[in-house]
Amino acid sequence: MTVKRWKQCITIFVLSLILILIALVVFLAVRCGNLQKEHETAVNVSADNAQEDSAISIDASKLSRFFDSAQQFEYQKKYKNLYIENDFAYKPREEKICYLTFDDGPSTENTKRILDILQEHNVKATFFVINKEGDEAESLYKRIVKDGHTLGIHSASHDYAKIYKSVDAYLKDFNIISNRIEEVTGVKPDIFRFPGGSVNSYNADIYVPLAAEMLRRGYTYYDWNVSSGDASLTILSKETICKNVVNGMYDKGENIVLLHDSNEKDSTVEALSGIIETLSAQGYTFAKLDNKVRPIIFNYLS
Repeated sequence: MTVKRWKQCITIFVLSLILILIALVVFLAVRCGNLQKEHETAVNVSADNAQEDSAISIDASKLSRFFDSAQQFEYQKKYKNLYIENDFAYKPREEKICYLTFDDGPSTENTKRILDILQEHNVKATFFVINKEGDEAESLYKRIVKDGHTLGIHSASHDYAKIYKSVDAYLKDFNIISNRIEEVTGVKPDIFRFPGGSVNSYNADIYVPLAAEMLRRGYTYYDWNVSSGDASLTILSKETICKNVVNGMYDKGENIVLLHDSNEKDSTVEALSGIIETLSAQGYTFAKLDNKVRPIIFNYLS
């Protein structure tokens, strides 16, 4: 083969490689954008649906076969410790109440800062945590409980493709973080939030049996009806985050606010005092979630 031919082959190879890399970058950008969109609006939840009186707005006919004792699925025989006593009797609806919730922590920097701000304002909140190793993470799990906040489960791995592969895969991941929290804090969490919300493209094939199984085991899950927007791939200013929360509030019923306390969410930390002070001035009170608070969940029925 001539030198000229070699050069042509090399050029074609390099150009092909570049095109493949460009295609890969575009694919990842689109995928991340779609994932972000899911996490922000996650599903077609509406204000009317979010304020419904029904606690669990899932079509009972879709769930019935998963509760039928005559038909037991293999995953129902596992994880005998993952059961909560729960009568699903909820407190009367309160008006102008705000539940601040933080996902994806604890983080070494921002969770501590958030806890300090909450303490300064005498506000209780809810932290849906993932599995973090190390002494510092353990101290933060303990402090969340010690400071009187609710410690709920988000997931162990936060790996959507992994945990939503099947109901059994989800339970396996859930069991890891549940055991970890109980071992570290002495508290067994009884509420949780699905990563990406209860309905998303990753769990489209399993969300009905998955929700049914978690309810059967006595757990209560919470989506949100107010988004701060801080899950955006674009870093938002503290002013924008504060505005998103304040403008998204409802005067009637519960307001469950989605926020994040991972290490990169500095703007969320900087916005928090402003959110608390503005909403307090508007007559809102703050509380932490527990399994007696009527859930806000996304609509499964569309």
